[in-house]
Amino acid sequence: MNHLTKLINQFSQSDIDINHELKLLKIETVEVEGAPTVIKYDKKYLKEQTLKYSYAPVHWNKFVTEIKDLYSKIRDITNPKIKIENGSPKCFETAAPKVIKKETKKNVEDKHTLDVKKEMKKSPEDKNTLDVAVTEHRRHKKSRESTSKGVTKTKHKTKSVEEVPKKEKEREKEHKHKRTANKLVKQSSVKDSEGETKAEIKEKVKDGAHGVMNFGQPKPPNVLVYADSIITKDNVKRVLFSILNKEKYTIYDLPTSSKQTGWDKSTVIVVVCGSVPPDLTSNLIQYFLSGGKLLCLCSDLMYSVLYTFTTAEVREHELVRFSYGSWQRVKMMHHIFCYQASPAKKQFSKDSESNHSSNGSSPLAPRTPSNVELRHNDKDYNIQVQVLGTEETWQTPSLLLAKVKSSHGRAVFSQVHLEIDPDEYENDEDKYRSLLSSNEARLEILKDILSNHLDLCCDESFGKVQFTPGFFLGRYDAKMNMMSDCESISNNQLTCDKISVVFCGHNVDPGTASNIRLPVLIHSCPSNFSTLEYYETLETEDIGRLVIYVDIVTSSQHLLCKRLRHGLVVIPRQQTNGMSRSSNAWLSPMGSAAFSLQIHIPLDSNMGRSLSMIQHLVMVAVVSAIKKQGYEELNIGIKWPNDLYADSSIKIGGILVNSIIFGNLAVVNIGCGVNLSNQNPTVCINDLIERASIETNTTLKPIPYEKYFAMVFNEIEKLYQDVQLKGTDGFLDLYYKYWLHSDADVTIRTDKDESKRAKVVGIDQFGFLSVRLDDGTLTSVQPDGNSFDMMSGLIAPKKF
Repeated sequence: MNHLTKLINQFSQSDIDINHELKLLKIETVEVEGAPTVIKYDKKYLKEQTLKYSYAPVHWNKFVTEIKDLYSKIRDITNPKIKIENGSPKCFETAAPKVIKKETKKNVEDKHTLDVKKEMKKSPEDKNTLDVAVTEHRRHKKSRESTSKGVTKTKHKTKSVEEVPKKEKEREKEHKHKRTANKLVKQSSVKDSEGETKAEIKEKVKDGAHGVMNFGQPKPPNVLVYADSIITKDNVKRVLFSILNKEKYTIYDLPTSSKQTGWDKSTVIVVVCGSVPPDLTSNLIQYFLSGGKLLCLCSDLMYSVLYTFTTAEVREHELVRFSYGSWQRVKMMHHIFCYQASPAKKQFSKDSESNHSSNGSSPLAPRTPSNVELRHNDKDYNIQVQVLGTEETWQTPSLLLAKVKSSHGRAVFSQVHLEIDPDEYENDEDKYRSLLSSNEARLEILKDILSNHLDLCCDESFGKVQFTPGFFLGRYDAKMNMMSDCESISNNQLTCDKISVVFCGHNVDPGTASNIRLPVLIHSCPSNFSTLEYYETLETEDIGRLVIYVDIVTSSQHLLCKRLRHGLVVIPRQQTNGMSRSSNAWLSPMGSAAFSLQIHIPLDSNMGRSLSMIQHLVMVAVVSAIKKQGYEELNIGIKWPNDLYADSSIKIGGILVNSIIFGNLAVVNIGCGVNLSNQNPTVCINDLIERASIETNTTLKPIPYEKYFAMVFNEIEKLYQDVQLKGTDGFLDLYYKYWLHSDADVTIRTDKDESKRAKVVGIDQFGFLSVRLDDGTLTSVQPDGNSFDMMSGLIAPKKF
């Protein structure tokens, strides 16, 4: 009852998710005999009681007040910070993790060369922290039995991990990059097999500013959005998604917690709407002054940066005309406040009114200053201000550009709602008609601002996507058996939650493909996917034998929401809404290699008893498949729990795993995306191969698209079968060979901000990170549902 009360209390106050993936939607009382069903109450209530507890406003308000009073009393006698976890330390037994094997001196020296531990390079005082929480999971009977044969006692507390550096590694990294740069500059111009010189190859991938190959710094692909309302945030994200180049940027929410730091290192722009809290205002100003870019749409952040602007008047729901560049008299909704320069300043004297026309002002509005002096964190900054657009009636500035003189910081402040879609005013006929007539100009203006003033790459097609039919590949009899055996497929149609798949035979009109309807041709092959090379490389019995290939789809994971067939694969050439852990977006442009795989795992098997290890197995298979093709020296590794990194600093791949339980069978859907040939948004595998070819003065061929998938599926099935037959020992040897955290010293930070030193030991039987504290205590920590990247330090505990 105590646990249930805490659960209901927490659910009433905020969202709850299960294992950082499944959101708790509602709590129902159900019958426990037979199949769970909602209880039907047969009891009849008196009319007096019915009225007392009815939904009539007077009764409902009284009921709400009583509930609030009840919960206020509960809070007075319980811990105000209720968390769904054991409040006091609890000891329990767990099987010790497989110890990472010690390597020979020569192997250690080789690893120093590869510098696989470069991510542990921040000092304890730095903000590069990994916050994780200890999980108290239900263990299987077999694991409990194994604990009686000599195990380590562990103590469970909510913890976070802060990676601790080794300065020698950092110096070695810098020395290595210098040697690499010098070597590349001195490369001879020897023609390769395709007629290009090594120098020409180098020229293709060099950094234009420095003239040398630069893979050490990831390109910043993140666009962060902050808004003071959910509706506004959705509007901003929608319009940005339609305009920005989808192969270069991913749109996220701006972290607002003070513990979530480091986001500025992977961000190209922050878009701000509405009122900003003071602590976040200070961070955004510092980001701007340090060289960051801001787009502020009707935000009070404008007054915080350009403090010489004051609120002159309130313009609630006012439709105005403004001009910007070649766009004249565009009708837009104005911000509720109208910020303009204060006439109390000296530069606003009447003597200067004759020059008003030069910067977009008029005698009706004070002259906008060309420079603003700003002091922030005990440092003075000079900000240059330029009027980009003006409102027609009062000649107040509608669009302002601010540049920081001492850095590359730039901000555009808009006092008109460029983010609002006309449909929001469909109930107001006059405003809807006016905004609809200006909608094309609105998008063009926003695109022009982003590309010309904030240096972002915009999509020329404005986000228009052309969906096409997919193809069902594999042996004919296997395809027919799947369609006839799967209960989810009826009349050649598979209806999923977000898309319908229609299997089309001979002489069947496939109809129109869209984001919610995918026709799949059974008897045809795609022209841009070599089935010959794919099946000639494939050596599996089940995995990858049946493939649904599609040129473009919202997400390949959407096609596997039902129980279909063990080993079925979906390969999308492009995805418009790729998914990753914790509902993050994953860019899937042309050249990336993404697939979704469905595996059926018996729960009483070796893999079924450690089901969460499947994510680690698949990423090990990806790395192993690449390394086995003669690319052993390629500097790629696994960041716990399931990300693929190049040079220990650039994310180039990731995995998403969802599962559904059917009796004794787990249907596991695995989504995996790797940058294979796409240079955006960061770097790709074939870029790394090209670099390795130049560094070693050898000819290493890039990995073909179709061959990559077959290689990976071969390795997945091999590792999967090995685990099912022999257990996880052999797989763990490979995992530790490729991961980036061997013997890492870390700092454990509890939820009370207490720090403890520890060392990474390995992963436990469920794939959680095992660490040993200084007092010898062994404990496990789990991923926290981070929104960005451990390497950048943007990690914080999941809040329940």
